Amino acid sequence: MNIPCSTHHPHPMPRRAAASADAPWLRRSASRAALCAGAALLIGAAAAFAAVSAPGGAPGTAPAAQQDEQAIRATADAFVKAFNAADAKAIGALWAPDATYTDEAGQAYRGRPAIHKFYAALFKEHPGATMTVTIESLRFMSPTVAIERGIAKLASPSTVAGTGARYSVVHVKRKGTWTMQTVRDAPYVTGSNQEHLQDLAWLIGTWTSGESNAAMHISFEWMAHTNFIKCTYTVAQAGQAPTTGMQIIGWNPAAGRIVSWLFDAQGGVANDVWTKSGATWVIDASGQLPDGGACSAVNVLTRLDANSFSWQSVKRTLDGVRLPNTPPVTLARIQPGN
Repeated sequence: MNIPCSTHHPHPMPRRAAASADAPWLRRSASRAALCAGAALLIGAAAAFAAVSAPGGAPGTAPAAQQDEQAIRATADAFVKAFNAADAKAIGALWAPDATYTDEAGQAYRGRPAIHKFYAALFKEHPGATMTVTIESLRFMSPTVAIERGIAKLASPSTVAGTGARYSVVHVKRKGTWTMQTVRDAPYVTGSNQEHLQDLAWLIGTWTSGESNAAMHISFEWMAHTNFIKCTYTVAQAGQAPTTGMQIIGWNPAAGRIVSWLFDAQGGVANDVWTKSGATWVIDASGQLPDGGACSAVNVLTRLDANSFSWQSVKRTLDGVRLPNTPPVTLARIQPGN
């Protein structure tokens, strides 16, 4: 949370694994491409590992449908085990002999041997790769065909950021055995930025410093389908008119980091970049005052416990002139009913 710089009072103006359709991860680099493509390949079985949807509309008895779900989960479990063991041969055996995988760039791998070869190369280039899967739906179209959709994410010691893909997979049952027949992936785009802002979710609520000479009141709330956090604040100093403003905190997908935009009631604006270090957030802020003056600050927000945090602004400047640091302020959560 940031409060604009001012010549009248000392409070400061304080100011991430999805692929995009425009820049698919398979085209970013050779090593990243191999790992990302693997995400879509492995999801066919891995997705079923966490299947939670009932097989709606499936013919046959409920016990039979449940057995089929269990069989798909067992196949997926074997897939995950083989993947974590870097066993390309075991993975290949879980696909249908004539299986086809198509990545988001349109590259197709046809047949079990091609898939086996792909995984062998993947494990050689990315030792220690791991995965997580989120299932969005699983539906049985017939007693021998099931369609699954969801999100798969990969992490590897050889890459800084994780990769992900949305996928659809067709499972087929032949001679009593479920295998992966067709897998297609698409760029992973989160439906909401809430997952990127989750480390700030504890701020949601109302806070106050409770000081008589310079009381600070701040409220945080989700907005725009949890894509942003809105912060509104009031600072009341003895002998001065209250300072009010609003800050919007969000996720910058291009930069892969949390940013914010601040607007104060006097017309000042600011842009901020948030960096986390343990329980502390370091917020690099830069902005303009209503008269066009340039100001900057580094604001430090530290979580003390579930119901309190400290805040201080340091390295403040106004038109290039250094300003003194503000003293630390501790804010406490206002409990419901208070």
